[in-house]
Amino acid sequence: MQQENTTSSVKIIEVSGGKLAYEVAGQGPVVLCLPSMGDTRREFERLTPQLLAAGYRVITTDLRGMGQSRGHFASYTIQALSADIEAILEAEQVERVFLVACSISAASAGLFALEHPERVLGLVMISPMVSTPSNMLVPILLATSLRVPVMGRTIWMSYFKSLYPLHPVEPDYLADLDTMLKQPGSMKSAAGMILAPRLDEHLAQIHVPTLAYFCTKDPDFSNEQGVRTAAAKFQQQLPNAEVIVLDGLGHYPHREAPESVAPKIVGWLDALKISSAINKQQ
Repeated sequence: MQQENTTSSVKIIEVSGGKLAYEVAGQGPVVLCLPSMGDTRREFERLTPQLLAAGYRVITTDLRGMGQSRGHFASYTIQALSADIEAILEAEQVERVFLVACSISAASAGLFALEHPERVLGLVMISPMVSTPSNMLVPILLATSLRVPVMGRTIWMSYFKSLYPLHPVEPDYLADLDTMLKQPGSMKSAAGMILAPRLDEHLAQIHVPTLAYFCTKDPDFSNEQGVRTAAAKFQQQLPNAEVIVLDGLGHYPHREAPESVAPKIVGWLDALKISSAINKQQ
């Protein structure tokens, strides 16, 4: 276990329509961590130290329109988010990467892995939103509400709290999030991502090693049975993936209970790292 070079630095790069902000720390194989919609890179503050200690170089980013990633973006589709992944990797001169992605970012990371399998060593999907809702009425109503000044932010903050059913999210985190959401473009970003089509049948075309987490108290699903059904469908589409269902946790197990996922994620990445090194030598 390594504990060196853990000091982080924030970087800003220009992309079409605005700028992306991300943070880099550590040395070693690169792990790019991608947060969910309506959140910031702080989402990974409890997973990052364990990745750094295991000898990885960790990049955490704010999605377009969130945190310090600001601008007048034309699109919030998973294609646009996937292009942002490529922009960050190019800026950091990273050839191959491990992707750890939550929620909508799991869909964009999956798309990147599908289109650039040679660049993805492994893909960790947390609470993956990879299927477009069969009935878009609720997403359309929610997206419309989010765009209403003040009311949209209030709705999102209330919903966000429900994503932490086991351990309530800390007041300072909520305060930071509320401040961020007051910035121009934040609610437009969240609304755009809600309406973005997902991977759907293209999920089955991903051929990189994949680890996926579903949580039984995730309010993005109707109930526990809905979670288990989604996990089973995911496993059917990606039979070689390792799919884990966590009882009692919400949308953010890596923050809510990092001890439930971090050791497994680190061990899983380590195994792929060793396998990749062996393959290079052959």
